[in-house]
Amino acid sequence: MKKEEALRLVEICRLYYEAELTQAQIAETFDISRPAVSKLLSEARHRGIVKIEIVSPLDSDNDLLNQLICLFNLKGGLIIPSATKDEGLLRRLIVSQAATYLEKTLPDINRMGIGWGKTMGDLIDEFQSTAFDDSDKKMVCPVIGSAPNAIQWLQTNELTRIFAGKINFSPYYLHAPAFPFSENDKNLFMDTIEYKKISELWAQLDTILLGVGTYPTVPDQATAVRFGNKLKEKKAVGVLATYYYDIDGNMIESPDDIVVRIPLNYIKKSKRVMVISGSPKKTRALRGALMTGLISHLITDESTARELIKFHGELN
Repeated sequence: MKKEEALRLVEICRLYYEAELTQAQIAETFDISRPAVSKLLSEARHRGIVKIEIVSPLDSDNDLLNQLICLFNLKGGLIIPSATKDEGLLRRLIVSQAATYLEKTLPDINRMGIGWGKTMGDLIDEFQSTAFDDSDKKMVCPVIGSAPNAIQWLQTNELTRIFAGKINFSPYYLHAPAFPFSENDKNLFMDTIEYKKISELWAQLDTILLGVGTYPTVPDQATAVRFGNKLKEKKAVGVLATYYYDIDGNMIESPDDIVVRIPLNYIKKSKRVMVISGSPKKTRALRGALMTGLISHLITDESTARELIKFHGELN
């Protein structure tokens, strides 16, 4: 094969496997037919230019998982093998396999609470519709009120509605803002029959799904009003269900932290608190979250797990 032909073959492979262009897009770029692109990709595999390794993400890296279980007193989870450094691809992989993991867990779930965030929104989008014979006994609800903006993955009732439709659980809604204007406004919501019903459900949750956010948070969760400068002074590293904490898992409190959300003691008593999060950039936030003692199951990727174990060791 001539050098020019080999270089073109490599470039086509990079566009297809790394840049994730379609065969039609590549055909247009090189002014060739789509069948020709398909033939060239097959030739690249035949010549050893492309090697495809099939790795089942559900074959979790048990060594890493067991280390995390010992370090943070976890009950289980999933460590997804991945060599990619592409954050977008890694995120899609984590969400995809988290959905598969959760699908296998659903038969054991009866009362589930869900948080908010992009990971939660992506997970629900990824989830395939399913059903159970006793689905009328299964319930799902938000654990936080809705955010004061139009970002869909912060609208917890909408996330609950979509998710309930996919898994055929009965949805329970919380028609209240996450961040009321005052303690009096919060008390008015807490006096409603709707709030009392969902509060009773929170106390009975057997599974809670949450994502982990870093600090500073984007978008900001009304932190100036809720905490003033306390988050900086107390060295906040992350946020879990609107609760901010430091690197050692200590919750950062403020008399102005007025939020409509599930109480911490309800999270602690839940059988399964599952966090889905990946990216070495979240190492500090994840370490702090795990040190709170709230999390029972962690779904993350191999590189994040290794960074987490290394970072934890450096602090101890």
